Amino acid sequence: MSALPAELTVRDVRNVDLDAVAELERLSFPVPWKREFFASEVGAPHRFNRVVRTPDGRLAGYVFCAFAGGEVHVNKIAVDPSYRRRGIAHLLMQEVLDLSARVRAEEIYLEVRPSNDPARNFYSSLGFRDVGRRPQYYADGEDALVMSLFLPAPSPSP
Repeated sequence: MSALPAELTVRDVRNVDLDAVAELERLSFPVPWKREFFASEVGAPHRFNRVVRTPDGRLAGYVFCAFAGGEVHVNKIAVDPSYRRRGIAHLLMQEVLDLSARVRAEEIYLEVRPSNDPARNFYSSLGFRDVGRRPQYYADGEDALVMSLFLPAPSPSP
């Protein structure tokens, strides 16, 4: 893994980001979300959506999550192909872990294609484990593996 580019900006997703997010989505997934799906997530309650931008303003990656009831669900995460294996996904998942601590989540979960070995290996390296399968989850008929990271209970405040 190469070093992260200097001076990355990590911030909440804004409407101005949606064209770039939709384009990266199209490059990253065989059945991409539509731009309108991402737009409906921006500013919605119980949502956590972040982008990583390079110093020249290029979109390097994004993560879209929902949280409630002690759970955080990672709906989407993608990194621009030219920035993969450079720590961007780790940076985004650290944002998710930080959110999880703030909302006192007990679990983070996500779905991933069984055929996506790089993603499965990445999530496993973070401590995620396979906990289930959703048959024919994706629009093209492929199942989804459900992966979960159970978080330690927060220490009681003194």
